[in-house]
Amino acid sequence: MRVLAQAVHYPKPEHRDDIIAAMGRLRAASSGVAGLEEIGGFEDPEGGRIIAISVWSSMEAMQAGMATLGAAIADVPFAEWERQAPSLAAFPQVA
Repeated sequence: MRVLAQAVHYPKPEHRDDIIAAMGRLRAASSGVAGLEEIGGFEDPEGGRIIAISVWSSMEAMQAGMATLGAAIADVPFAEWERQAPSLAAFPQVA
């Protein structure tokens, strides 16, 4: 069963570009990650949010692959760059 993972970030205005650059590093690190079908970042300019999504072939693939992706951005000071903590969620495909 496929899974959609979503992280919603709330960057401080002066760190918007830093968050987007970190997402670029994550995307670069995603090449060859088993079970990762799609990854990308999207912006809600009115709400000041950056939404990161990834689509995985299974929950197991997501759990295994997140370690590789997390290592690519382990040094990112999200707590300093964001107005509030990001929200993280995973959704199994139903249709």
